[in-house]
Amino acid sequence: MQRPLRVMLEASSLADGRRDAGIGRYANQMVEALRDVPGIEVTPSIPTSPPWSEARPARFLRAQPQALSDAMTWHPHLVHGLAGEPVVGFPRSRQVVTLHDVEMWRGDSAHRLYGSLLAPVIRACAGIIAVSESTRRDAIDALRLDPARIHVVPLGVGPVFSSRPKLRDARTAEALGLEEPYVLWVGSLRSRDPRKGLDTLLEAMERLPGGGPPLALAGALGPEADRLAAEAWRRHVRIVLCGQVDDTDLASLYRQAAVVVLPSTHEGFGLTALEAMASAAPLVATAVGNLPRLTLDVAVLVPPGDPAALATALESVLAEPVRAARMRHAGVDRASGYTWARTAALTADVYQEVALRSRVGRA
Repeated sequence: MQRPLRVMLEASSLADGRRDAGIGRYANQMVEALRDVPGIEVTPSIPTSPPWSEARPARFLRAQPQALSDAMTWHPHLVHGLAGEPVVGFPRSRQVVTLHDVEMWRGDSAHRLYGSLLAPVIRACAGIIAVSESTRRDAIDALRLDPARIHVVPLGVGPVFSSRPKLRDARTAEALGLEEPYVLWVGSLRSRDPRKGLDTLLEAMERLPGGGPPLALAGALGPEADRLAAEAWRRHVRIVLCGQVDDTDLASLYRQAAVVVLPSTHEGFGLTALEAMASAAPLVATAVGNLPRLTLDVAVLVPPGDPAALATALESVLAEPVRAARMRHAGVDRASGYTWARTAALTADVYQEVALRSRVGRA
């Protein structure tokens, strides 16, 4: 009987600030979902302490010794870099990496320098997973990758993000001070990231009649939350900082929201959009990255960085309850095919292909 394919999951994103972002959710869900795939035996490698800085190079340098030590101890057939970073020192012919986007190679000079050092290592890996077709195209262009080694594996959404109302939904919103219709944004507020488009969102909210309904921001708090609170006060926009909430409460917030907004300037996949649709929330988003393909005709899409267009889109959903109801129903249908079990099964297919090509044994 053939033994399982042993895979070490480089999951350092669960030990730093990324744990509160989409990459952290992906890593956590993959660790769990891959354990249910027949023929695969996975073990996560997670640093025992956080890095001294949240800068990309610092996170990488903190994670690498632990990952290499774990690989030498566990002798996996393959290593999978869940956050897009290979393990230096482990054979690249037996490595898979997931690319969530290629913004590191398009960002500021410090990121480009780090990216230029990482690019040839990624290029040499046997298998590369892109979370969307748009990310695949971007990766081929930015990193000069071999198209034959790039596999598109969409992300999933957990069953907790359901359209079925719960008794706790209204209580969850009320406990956070959300006793009237609200606009919801979801993401980490630890540090500033211009790609999130939050300044555009505040300007759009300011343009709504009377400053619009309250803007609920759900996610880990930090200096960026303080900055946004001050900016919202200056603009006379009502915001509610919900802080980090668990998935059960987050699903309740999605279901209770009058509209969920995603004003990003880029999205490699758009996990917030998927969760919102699965939870029957009307969605307004920017027409960037994977969002048009993911949402199809379910969401109202606007150009990035355009507060006037964003305000018009929000108002169109807030003022038309029949339209919002249709969006809720269409979103649930659209999200129904995305599950973490499917993501894990497709990922395991990549493992098997790489193992076959690398002639990895199962001893």
